Amino acid sequence: MKKEYRAHPLMIFKLLKPFLFVLIIPLLKGALQFLIQRRISGVLSFEAVCFCFILAIAVLRWRAFRLTLSGDDITVSEGVFFRKQSVISVSKLSSVQTTKNPIDAVTGAVTYRINTEAGRTGKTDFEFKLSTRDSREVSSRLYGDESRTAVKFSLYKLALLAATTSSAVTGIVISVPVINKAGKLLGIALDQMLFDEINTVSEKFRFYFPPVVNVITLIFLLGYGIAFLYSFFKNLNFRLFLEKDKIEVKSGFFVRKRTSFKKTSVNDVKIEQTPLMRLIKQFSMKVSVGGYSDSKQESAVIIPCGRHGEIKRQFSLYFPFMTPDGESVHASRDRATRNRFFYLPRLYAFFTLLVSVPSMFIFKYFYRLILFISFVVMAVILYYANLCLYDYRFGKVRFGRENVYAKSSVGLHNCELCCPKERIGQIKLIRNPVDIKRGTCKVRITVRSESADSIRVRHLDYKTVKKNVYECYGIDE
Repeated sequence: MKKEYRAHPLMIFKLLKPFLFVLIIPLLKGALQFLIQRRISGVLSFEAVCFCFILAIAVLRWRAFRLTLSGDDITVSEGVFFRKQSVISVSKLSSVQTTKNPIDAVTGAVTYRINTEAGRTGKTDFEFKLSTRDSREVSSRLYGDESRTAVKFSLYKLALLAATTSSAVTGIVISVPVINKAGKLLGIALDQMLFDEINTVSEKFRFYFPPVVNVITLIFLLGYGIAFLYSFFKNLNFRLFLEKDKIEVKSGFFVRKRTSFKKTSVNDVKIEQTPLMRLIKQFSMKVSVGGYSDSKQESAVIIPCGRHGEIKRQFSLYFPFMTPDGESVHASRDRATRNRFFYLPRLYAFFTLLVSVPSMFIFKYFYRLILFISFVVMAVILYYANLCLYDYRFGKVRFGRENVYAKSSVGLHNCELCCPKERIGQIKLIRNPVDIKRGTCKVRITVRSESADSIRVRHLDYKTVKKNVYECYGIDE
């Protein structure tokens, strides 16, 4: 049955959003000044003309938008002067997401996103506004009725997820543009006021650390706090719905998100452990879905925080490829191989000492700052050495009849990757002169997805790995 849907009127404001800070807010400020001073400038007149023109285009684009469901196809029609019509097979959808912010809740609208694996990484394929009723009807026709049975997670586990995945850099990236724009809007230097307050607090600890260290530390702590709150409220009310052929994730406090995708759209499963999670022996589980949401990593969190054994038991039946088969290949358990894993950490530590010790004698006035930076760098190198020890003890790969399994560290995380073998995009056996001499190799496995999840396992026996890869994919040597 063919049915056509029109966009919600709130889509007009969504189309105007890119011009919020460069046109709309300056125009409102100018209009407010006119009401107070009874004087209008030529710039304000020009901005008013531009605003009316852009508003007219937004209204026309809203009126021209059509979403049509016909059998197994979705047709999206948009554009004013240049009409564009996209036809998508329902079977090719990777994910469908609805987002409702407080304004949407008041006006009865939702932001609707449709994604496929063919879209650009980090950008939603199709994004528009629908009424709440139309949104439910479209989602029902695409993925069936809304799920009822939910897997809930406690506030403690959601707080652990926020604490272990938040980054000070993320908090700074989020807060700096907001502070700058809010300061310009209010006409006050909010950034300078905040920096002055940080300097005042840092002076209280001047006896213990150099002033610049205190300032940087406070900025990073403040950034981490902002990132923690952002992540916590983003994942609050987390619900997981598992059905036979569909997965649905709901989360959010101020902005409610509901994302649905088919089980067949999952490219791989990752069980990860961040540095803080290692301290409390917890893990999180993610699935990689090409075209998932509008994020750059294309990963959906399924288990925010849990025990490794519980995660395996709960999902091994739902994702059969999580149970590895085939021969396990790991690095040799000898002293020479162990030393190869620790070669880089030792080299980094040597160069750090080589640079920092003379620098403290040459730049005596900055010796406390140099000493502090050296301690921080050595702590990072020590953690990297711990990751190398993890790779030596637990790093391995398995190429089975139906799946591929790999375990190693990725960045600062410990990671297990499970994937159906047909989802593998590339397997590289990398060898340097030392590997050729010792008959070893590095194995890099890349999954077929937009984000190209990959994992590397080092110092494995070359002939064994090559033989297992050939047997897994039926290749004659």
